Amino acid sequence: MTTPPTVLEAEPGTRLAELAARYDEAKALADESAKALKAITDAIKVELEAAAPGNPKVDLHAQGLARPLRMSWVERWDLDTKALKAADPVTYVTYAKKSGRWQLAQVRSS
Repeated sequence: MTTPPTVLEAEPGTRLAELAARYDEAKALADESAKALKAITDAIKVELEAAAPGNPKVDLHAQGLARPLRMSWVERWDLDTKALKAADPVTYVTYAKKSGRWQLAQVRSS
């Protein structure tokens, strides 16, 4: 059974009301900027890989950049926790660590 949320109404003129009034516009701008930045970043990576194929580290100097950009290969290891839990549940439970964080998101219409 889930706990229903506590519903708060922001009182007009309060800091919370002012912040809430600015949220939608700021979120839309941030989402648009993040999308544009990802498209630019992905395109720069393609251009750098084509210009210096196979190089694990490439620096880009260009007019208009405050500082050079560096594309580098970064190795990463991920643990398939679903497979580990299925194959060896005791080891999974021994090393699993529960955590949490506060999240703020708009409520979907029902």
